[in-house]
Amino acid sequence: MSRITVLGLGAMGSRMAANYSNAGHDVTVWNRTAAIVDALADARAVTSAPSPSQAAVGADVVVSMVSDDDAAVAVWLGDDGALAAMRHDAIAVESSTLTPATVRRLAAAAVARGVRFVEAPVVGSRPQADAGSLGYLLGGDQDAIDAVMPVIEINAGSAIRVGECGDAAIMKLAVNGLFAAQVAAYAEVVGVLERSSLDVDSVIATLSSLPITSPGLQRILGLIAEREFDPNFPIRLVAKDLGYLVDASGDLGAAVPMVEAARAAFERARDDDLGDLDIAGIASSYLG
Repeated sequence: MSRITVLGLGAMGSRMAANYSNAGHDVTVWNRTAAIVDALADARAVTSAPSPSQAAVGADVVVSMVSDDDAAVAVWLGDDGALAAMRHDAIAVESSTLTPATVRRLAAAAVARGVRFVEAPVVGSRPQADAGSLGYLLGGDQDAIDAVMPVIEINAGSAIRVGECGDAAIMKLAVNGLFAAQVAAYAEVVGVLERSSLDVDSVIATLSSLPITSPGLQRILGLIAEREFDPNFPIRLVAKDLGYLVDASGDLGAAVPMVEAARAAFERARDDDLGDLDIAGIASSYLG
């Protein structure tokens, strides 16, 4: 049994923590919103802590799953941050979707404190988190990855080491960028075909049957057909990730005009009060 701390109990972190508890580990949790912590503690055999630093005391592994760069820096390096409280040779696992620069900053801070650091962003959403079948993209020292793999595997359907710290971050942003650009394009096209007087349900059925449409996009089209936009991957986070990808690409001297166009589409949707809808909800910008 390991002592595992989870920082951030959103849609993903809460499910990951539940899976750790179900696997028999000693789990401590922290979240900015206390009600979420209390609900999880009532439903599962987990312990709540009032701050990231207190949550991290004595932990073998501390996992962060928060919304953005600022939140990650705060939970690790803030006044009540986890890193300063972690014991020597414990493992910090950063599973949030962040910029490569922030991941490298966190990794350097961890090493300076004698803490091993693994970046481990995930591909998948609530259904995969519930099932413990997330796709992990790993970055960092191989020995640290090997040491934390039994914990990773509790929530993993697959786990691939991409490279060093920061490499998994850019890979995760690229994956999200590829998917988001396709979702935006499909939503636009379905809107065009609706305006041409074609039946939307028939359009979606036809597109779903064609080899150009991946299983992931088939699922999105199904959600569009049902107007089912409960958030698995909210538009506001899609826009954030696309912004991170544009910025990271600029740091590398790479132009990404298609990603920039997708970012603009999701930012417009966010600014039109659609930010809490699922990524498929971008279709609301184009359909009647």
